Amino acid sequence: MAASALRGLPVAGGGESSESEDDGWEIGYLDRTSQKLKRLLPIEEKKEKFKKAMTIGDVSLVQELLDSGISVDSNFQYGWTPLMYAASVANAELVRVLLDRGANASFEKDKQSILITACSAHGSEEQILKCVELLLSRNADPNVACRL
Repeated sequence: MAASALRGLPVAGGGESSESEDDGWEIGYLDRTSQKLKRLLPIEEKKEKFKKAMTIGDVSLVQELLDSGISVDSNFQYGWTPLMYAASVANAELVRVLLDRGANASFEKDKQSILITACSAHGSEEQILKCVELLLSRNADPNVACRL
């Protein structure tokens, strides 16, 4: 992807301050400049890097952090998993990586499934369709009752 195509994509964000008690995530628009781990990090720093990588859609850093032991089914605010965040912004490339790493495509939280989250995502129709197709191909249950 060209650098200009990487900017301005909607992404799930982690905008919390040190004074905050929650693990807040916000939807935003950020530059997707790829990052690399330069040293071994303590688990809390890894989790923060993971959130940032998810925020900017940095697939290579997400893969590196998963390789370093971060759980593909980590829980964030409201109990959402990384796959749910990736689906919420229709990031098909990140959805594929997380599914390839064993993320649960049938996860649901309070009757909000990943499939429903993908269908109501912020993104292009093409990206939403790719995410939905990926989830269905990985056994996402379309029959989960929805709270909507």
